[in-house]
Order: sequence, then structure tokens, then C-alpha cells
Amino acid sequence: GRGGGKGGGGAKGGAKVVVEPHRHPGIFIARGKEDALVTKNTTPGKDVYGEKRISVDAPGGEKGTESAKIEYRVWNPFRSKLAAAVLGGVDNIWMPPGSKVLYLGAAAGTTVSHVSDIVGPEGCVYAVEFSHRPGRDLINMAKSRTNVIPIIEDARHPLKYRMVRFHLGL
Repeated sequence: GRGGGKGGGGAKGGAKVVVEPHRHPGIFIARGKEDALVTKNTTPGKDVYGEKRISVDAPGGEKGTESAKIEYRVWNPFRSKLAAAVLGGVDNIWMPPGSKVLYLGAAAGTTVSHVSDIVGPEGCVYAVEFSHRPGRDLINMAKSRTNVIPIIEDARHPLKYRMVRFHLGL
């Protein structure tokens, strides 16, 4: 069907996957049977929208010992305009790790979750969504991601969420 269903699976069963940094900080490329755009999962063991997760041995692990794993989440360009822009070669995404981001039109948080991964634990994503149904999904996603602050409010009325301006430095 369209969109590939609800993820699952992933690069399992001994599939050799190498993850290398993309030119945009905080974004990576998983090279394997098929190349994929990925972000480092800030909540390992959890997916957000059924996306595939890839675990890779952390660098410095010695052979024969139990090494730490780093988990990445596949970022689908058919579900995220930002991912499509990155794959399309956009010059700059203007949100390196540690950034504070005001994301208007957050919907259920599909792309917001990847932006959360990009900015990392030192960064913060203020996600504004007006519609209550996707807003519930956004709030549930933000419960496990401490750097996402959901705001269920009309983006056209910034005075209603003006408390955020102080944190963003606007």
C-alpha cells in the first residue's frame, strides 16, 4: 500500500549497516542494503509513528565484549517535508544541535520528533498545533521527549503563547 505501512522490522538479522554523519549536524545516513536518512533516537527503544529503528554498535566497542548500542530512527521523506528538503539538497536547515526551535503546524509530531532528535537534549522544540485531535498525539509524543514543549493554540495569535518568547529570546 501507500506509505509502506507501520514500519516494524528494520535492519535486523545481522544486516550490516554503517551510519555516517550527513552534512547537516544532527542528521545521519544509514548505509546498508538501502540508504536511509536517520536521526539519533533521543528515546531509545521507542518509535513515534511506527518508523523503523536501526541499532548500531557504538564506536570503540571491542570484539567479544558487550558493546553499547546507538539507536537511530529512519526519517521518511514521504512523511516529512523537512526530510524531503534535506534529501533534495537544501543548503541549510538552521537548527544545529542545541538550537531552540519554534515549530508552527506541528500536527501529530512526526517531523517534530525528528527535529527533537536533531537539536538533542541541549536543544528545545516549541511545537504549536491548533487542532485538538493531532494535538493529543503531539502531547503523548512529548511525554517521552523532554525537549519538546507542545502548545495547543492558534499560531496566528502569538500573544496567546507569548510565554514562549522569553525562552526563545525573541
